[in-house]
Amino acid sequence: MNSIPDGFDLFSILPALILAGGGVFLICLSVLFKTKEFLIVRYVSGLVLLVAFASVFYVAKFQYPGNGGTYFGGQIENSVLSFWLNLIYLSMAIGTAAVAPRILKNHKVEFPEFYPLLLFATCGMMLMTAGQDFILVFVALELMSICLYILIGMARSDLFSLEATLKYFLLGSFSSGFMLMGIAFLFGGSGSTNITAALKPLVIAGYQGNFAKIGLVLFITGVAFKIALFPYHAWTPDAYEGALTPVTGYMSTAAKAASIGLLLVLYTKLPLSLEDSTWAWLPGILALLSMVYGNLLALKQENLKRMLAYSSIAHAGYIVAGISAGIKEEVLFYLMIYSFMSLGAFAILAYLEDGTRQVTFFSVQSLSGVKPFTAIAINIFFMSLAGVPPFGGFWAKLFLFQKIAESEHLMNRILLIGGVTNSALALYYYLRIGIATFMSSDEGEISRNHAAPHSIGVTIVVLICLFMVVFGWFLLVPGNLLAIGALQYLSY
Repeated sequence: MNSIPDGFDLFSILPALILAGGGVFLICLSVLFKTKEFLIVRYVSGLVLLVAFASVFYVAKFQYPGNGGTYFGGQIENSVLSFWLNLIYLSMAIGTAAVAPRILKNHKVEFPEFYPLLLFATCGMMLMTAGQDFILVFVALELMSICLYILIGMARSDLFSLEATLKYFLLGSFSSGFMLMGIAFLFGGSGSTNITAALKPLVIAGYQGNFAKIGLVLFITGVAFKIALFPYHAWTPDAYEGALTPVTGYMSTAAKAASIGLLLVLYTKLPLSLEDSTWAWLPGILALLSMVYGNLLALKQENLKRMLAYSSIAHAGYIVAGISAGIKEEVLFYLMIYSFMSLGAFAILAYLEDGTRQVTFFSVQSLSGVKPFTAIAINIFFMSLAGVPPFGGFWAKLFLFQKIAESEHLMNRILLIGGVTNSALALYYYLRIGIATFMSSDEGEISRNHAAPHSIGVTIVVLICLFMVVFGWFLLVPGNLLAIGALQYLSY
């Protein structure tokens, strides 16, 4: 293997290179221009993210066709899956950067490092799901995780934020240890860190070795922590509540999508059915437990950020149920719609906060009387998260459950029943926001006192997310013209 990358190798990771280079450039800018508003750093970060977003299409159109889509000696693979995942990461990063300025100002966070950290974390996500070697995947995942640890603790004057950072860091370190140990066992069982080669012993009929089996279990355990699947979810409520709301939205969307994307890559390389492998049962069991636990705990939450944290555990369960059933397109569609629903919801929560106020069901009572658009928008996002028609969340669940129902295997039937039952259960706590904002006779604290001016960034993000949830989901439906066109556009 040639150790010196050629032009096509570097071109294959152009979006990641733009983000990494942009992050370094922003750090230099923050040293040169020490202003409290950090306007230059903010605007340049937005420009870098937009250029990286455009470069994803450019790379997909003109990537070199002679090597089957693999680069750097097979360590990087550009595929339709990585294309869509990269668009999710960058879309969520752009939305986070647009929502963040006001929140950073309210919390007196005067550290320009927020924006380069956002770029570095997104770069790590892109390399993590494009990587075809466990060492590269682990390094990229740690790049993402370390940036998230720092972003969660950005509000250094908030003790709760520091507590959330410490919990996430300690548990995240344990999960990284599990993943690293899993990689070591996989290497011991196969003699390679290449994902396909390391998993190959598990698809050999009659394989009796334990190294590869133990390694995969340990690695999936680490990934389950990053996804926040039960019982590896303990960090989620505190981290979501303690972090700045834009960071929470970024974790709930881009970071979760990256971890799910990694699991999807693993099970693409491990094409085993429920009938002949316990490896398909493992994520199925975790998915079912996550649905039940996440929804039950969300029922009794009053703080909206904590409620969305437990809700994200349940949604992770729905998505991983699809992976367990061997579904790819519907899982990706659900992931995209979920990302826009969550980003929109957290953008509105960021707008309703004033730097100290926690947004609860009680504080938004009668919100429709003073801020009707805000009340309508947050209810649309919550109804879509609940799976109420005609919003995108309904169609995402419908397509996913229909695909799961096509299998007659017992585990898939259990997942289908569990998914439908838990979706009905989730209606209760999602509908509470509608009752509080439109039907309550009392007036909440935010309804009485919220007089903050509208943020252009928040408004644009909310409008785009509303479009995707109400109308735009149709463009992404598996099998429609745009999806078919994208597959043809990316085929080589």
